[in-house]
Amino acid sequence: MNRTDTFTKIVAVLLFLAFFAYAISHFNASLSSRVTTADAVRSTVTSSAVASGIIVRDETVLESDELYIDISGADGRRVAAGQTVALAMSSETGLARAERIRELELETARLSAVLGSISPSTDITSRDTNIRDLVLTLTGSVARRNLDNIDSVTLNLASLVFTNRETDVTHLELEALEAELESLKGSSSADTNAIGAPQSGLFSKTVDGYEHLTISDLENLTPSRLEAIIDSRQPPPDGSFGKIVSGFNWYFAAVMSSPHAEALTLGQQVELDFGRYYSSGISATVHSFGLSETDECVVVFVLNTAMAETLSMRAVSADVLFETYDGIRIPTHSIRLDAETSEAYVYVVTAMRLERKNITVLFYDEAYAIIKREAGENALREGNTVVVSGNDLSEGMVLR
Repeated sequence: MNRTDTFTKIVAVLLFLAFFAYAISHFNASLSSRVTTADAVRSTVTSSAVASGIIVRDETVLESDELYIDISGADGRRVAAGQTVALAMSSETGLARAERIRELELETARLSAVLGSISPSTDITSRDTNIRDLVLTLTGSVARRNLDNIDSVTLNLASLVFTNRETDVTHLELEALEAELESLKGSSSADTNAIGAPQSGLFSKTVDGYEHLTISDLENLTPSRLEAIIDSRQPPPDGSFGKIVSGFNWYFAAVMSSPHAEALTLGQQVELDFGRYYSSGISATVHSFGLSETDECVVVFVLNTAMAETLSMRAVSADVLFETYDGIRIPTHSIRLDAETSEAYVYVVTAMRLERKNITVLFYDEAYAIIKREAGENALREGNTVVVSGNDLSEGMVLR
């Protein structure tokens, strides 16, 4: 009896050891074949770097000793040298007269439009065409931020939409208003002086205290020197009411990290994205480099578009967009290098087997890479399942 018990125990121990050895072997095999994967997806990535600094233009502040100023220049509009941008008056009476002149100009324009809309020669078709043209003009002006003609366009549109043939407007009323307008303009010469633009350029009502800066102030800058320039804002002069921005070029001097600055070259074309300050990117050229300091460098960009739309911008930040890459995005850790040829490749899962695909890397960072989309039977394609990690991987390996 004892012998039988001993034999049974020995058999049980042997079976347990055999099962344990099998379990260990199966566990090791599953570890060697365990992989993590990710999908290859189509993606477009733009490499960029942050630049923070200040915008500098060729600006001349407009001033007057008179207490009352009526600004007639439109913000952001180009004016010729000598063109009237404001009226200077010595009394409140003159200011009130100028305001009345502006009201009469708008009113006479509205009445002229009303009388034109009820002309016997105006049919419904032409009226609808005029309404459509005015709506397009109004939409375009708002899109371009050109608000100087909004009043007249709005009045003309309203006269066409809301006026009918029973209107009480008469030519006599229009003639009376025009006569009053001419009389006021004639009497304004006694106490009103016109202020003309000293040179041609863009007119702006904003004077922010940085108008003293010139392009010569941006030479050989260090980051600390640029910071001092930004802190050098001066109080606007007494009597200032606007400025003229001359020329067609404007400059953005900004601090960038030295590695990003070193990736740029003189004359290189880049795009600046000012984010919430401006709705789209603006083409710029690398104008000059400053001196490095604490792993940072000043880069000066020159721009020649969108000046009128950016007149309110001064101390801002922008993304410098280097290049855009369109391709297939995969995790960076999925990329492997051939020990003999140094070619980059990835493993993809095809019918539970590993398949090697050689790749061309366009862009990468710590998280992901953009792979060139290529033709060919063995090219990496959108939708492939890419192996990110695994043990003892090899071509043709079967995944369990």
